[in-house]
Amino acid sequence: MLGKALDWVGLRANLFVTILAILVAVNVPFQLYLHKTTPLLAWKGGGFGMYTEPHAEDRAVWLHLEGEGGTAFLQLWPETTDFSEWRQTARVSGGAYLAALTKNAERFRFYPKDVQAARLINQLSRVRWPETLVGQVSPENDATFAPERLTIEVYENRYDLESNIVTRNSVYKYSGLRTE
Repeated sequence: MLGKALDWVGLRANLFVTILAILVAVNVPFQLYLHKTTPLLAWKGGGFGMYTEPHAEDRAVWLHLEGEGGTAFLQLWPETTDFSEWRQTARVSGGAYLAALTKNAERFRFYPKDVQAARLINQLSRVRWPETLVGQVSPENDATFAPERLTIEVYENRYDLESNIVTRNSVYKYSGLRTE
């Protein structure tokens, strides 16, 4: 029985090699496509994507607040000195809420998804941002910014070998309750 199976496979060896070559030929462009359209880096060593990962340590999470006076840009992760000092002046419950926001922003930089972004924006819209962080930008009708006036963006720093400079690339952007 085993001999018959080996003979059957042997007679069709060219077919199996051809199928394998087609699979490899289709996989390479697919991995290149994923590299250009997702937050994943280029695949390494011909591993067909199994070693592909985002470099989250090179990423920053920013919040854009649109209101009267323009747009304010606030870095959520890594936490700035101004944000940290403001968080420390908050009461216990407020400080814990802000610390949780910082932790959520830290986690968000790995694999940002729309569901997480919507949840984070909903949490960020409950905060009364001080003038020391947002400057002259203020909410239009309330003490807090409406979720649709908030945008969260993840940037990644990459070193460009050709131009010998570090560039900041947008990896992910989510605005209010809709994706951009």
